[in-house]
Amino acid sequence: MVKTFAQNHNPFIRHIIRRTRDYLENTIDLETGEPYLKKVEVELFGEKDEDAIRLPAYLRDAYGLAEEFCELLGNRVKAAGFLKTLLLRRVGSTIYAGKMTAEKMLRDWQGVITEDDEEDEAANNSEMKNLTSEERKVLERFVAALNANQVRDPKYDAVRACLLEKGWLELGCIVFSQYYDSVYWLAENLSRELPEEKIGIYAGGQHSGIMYNGSFTWASREELKKKVSQGEIRLLLGTDAASEGLNLQRLGTLINLDLPWNPTRLEQRKGRIQRIGQIRDTVYIYNLRYKNSVEDRVHELLSDRMEDIYKLFGQLPDVLEDVWVQMAFGEIEKAKQTIDAVQKQHPFEIKYHQIKKIPWESCAKVLDSTERRKYLSQGW
Repeated sequence: MVKTFAQNHNPFIRHIIRRTRDYLENTIDLETGEPYLKKVEVELFGEKDEDAIRLPAYLRDAYGLAEEFCELLGNRVKAAGFLKTLLLRRVGSTIYAGKMTAEKMLRDWQGVITEDDEEDEAANNSEMKNLTSEERKVLERFVAALNANQVRDPKYDAVRACLLEKGWLELGCIVFSQYYDSVYWLAENLSRELPEEKIGIYAGGQHSGIMYNGSFTWASREELKKKVSQGEIRLLLGTDAASEGLNLQRLGTLINLDLPWNPTRLEQRKGRIQRIGQIRDTVYIYNLRYKNSVEDRVHELLSDRMEDIYKLFGQLPDVLEDVWVQMAFGEIEKAKQTIDAVQKQHPFEIKYHQIKKIPWESCAKVLDSTERRKYLSQGW
């Protein structure tokens, strides 16, 4: 009883009506004869096993060294697993972001933890800052492997193909990454190839601006939003600072340069273009991931249940964040248990998708603002 009490009897379940996107898109408003919400379909790319980006041999070796470093760190320090996998998360974004992070770790931990990261425990964690000689050697080998080979990151070619060969640039596109290093690296490379294209960079702090003909000029986020809405900018590159409170109905495509380990962020990104006011009936989304990376292994593990979980909750539950960390440390069985522990039925359905006799005469006709505040203030 204790385990299910909050799930079945909390005030949100008792007094809030749940309306999913699916319900609003497929239910006709009797007054207008139209669905409550205009349906915007999502066509998803990059989900098949063969779509994962294969790394050249030297990059596979470097990724293996990043895993080795995180394993060494994980066996030694007591910090949260999410922090101990910092290098793997960043190299999973772009090879460049991983290289920049490793060099900062070797030089000085100051600045390694930035606003890009959700937690700052490592900023003052001396266990993590004081690398052992073995950890330092692995990091040095990781950096040396990347410096010795200058082959371009294959993620760039994937983005380029979407923009130019699939025609996504013409439709307007936002590219998301967790890390500013990745965003700036991509903007610089694209600007060399598209010197006449204004490329917006939407990030936190003072990092926002416009890349044009290889040169970066600072611009406020409000200015960027205005230029996108007016069609002056059709290619926007953003960190997750752009994943909330930003309306990008003008853009018809989205590329996830990386897959955030926090599932909510992925849903927030999608919501920038799949929203009220989107003029297109279908938007296109491409999820990029390296073959045999942590992201790829989690994708494989979740693929069978991803659609069911999403339909159930409307997004992926945050508890699945633990799956990424568990897979990074090779705890496959524990990851499976975490996935299997996700409820098979939404709490609203548990409570309301049943038929029973109700004493209607005892029900209030209207729950006004005073009553709502009263009931939501009461203990469960």
